[in-house]
Amino acid sequence: MRHENPTARDVATKELREVLASTEALLAALGNENGQEIEALRERLAATIRDVKKELGGSFLSSARDTYYRARDTAVSIDEFVQQRPWSAVVIGAGIGLLVGLLMKD
Repeated sequence: MRHENPTARDVATKELREVLASTEALLAALGNENGQEIEALRERLAATIRDVKKELGGSFLSSARDTYYRARDTAVSIDEFVQQRPWSAVVIGAGIGLLVGLLMKD
């Protein structure tokens, strides 16, 4: 479902990766061209590519870490609920199973 409705951050990250790829291609196309302005451009492009890669890598890791912690906290909450109210958990599970079965029947 996440692919159907991408967030603004997902779209921005994708576009930034595309710009990064284009910038790397431009840097490669410069090849062995010489000149003071070309060298300055090459250095700025290389620095920009390093910075963007570092930022993208960090944002991905922090996002994955946050998702992991939320999932872990949810699992702990569910476990506590089941430990405190085992019969309620059985009834809820049976109800969900019945609904899924009815939906799949049609």
